[in-house]
Amino acid sequence: MAAYKARLQEFDTVLSQGVIDIKKVRKLCFSGAPDEAGRRALCWKLLLHYLPLDTSQWNDTLNKKRAQYRHFVEEMVVEPARLSKNGSGNNHVDDHPLNPNPDSPWGSYFKDNEVLAQIDKDVRRLCPDIMFFQRGTEFPCKLIVDDPEVERLHRRVTHSSLSA
Repeated sequence: MAAYKARLQEFDTVLSQGVIDIKKVRKLCFSGAPDEAGRRALCWKLLLHYLPLDTSQWNDTLNKKRAQYRHFVEEMVVEPARLSKNGSGNNHVDDHPLNPNPDSPWGSYFKDNEVLAQIDKDVRRLCPDIMFFQRGTEFPCKLIVDDPEVERLHRRVTHSSLSA
């Protein structure tokens, strides 16, 4: 237990510097990063260059990344859902689920559903014994969850079977 506490102290020392030494982080993480107090998440953010090494820039960087993510969700999930619900999308007579036109929004809808179903299968098979991959997130995106006009992606993947 003393060795583990010493290891935690090493992580805390390296991660509390004004400018992080990425070589030390890499070396410490080589045999695993502890979960306690968000150390593992912080190490991953540093190793993947999500956060800069200068800790004084972290707040600005996180605010920019969060704004960028919100914009992405608005652009890719929320706006298309609102357009389709409000009827502001393509209202041509030939726009229906059986339309063979490759540019039809329905074609991309069905392709997206195929990809979502495959991702769902792969994630569930990844580590079936780890509950993280089997349940929904505890912190869903509020832009999607709080808007009744936005279709939740997990509902498009629900599996149903026909009975005779």
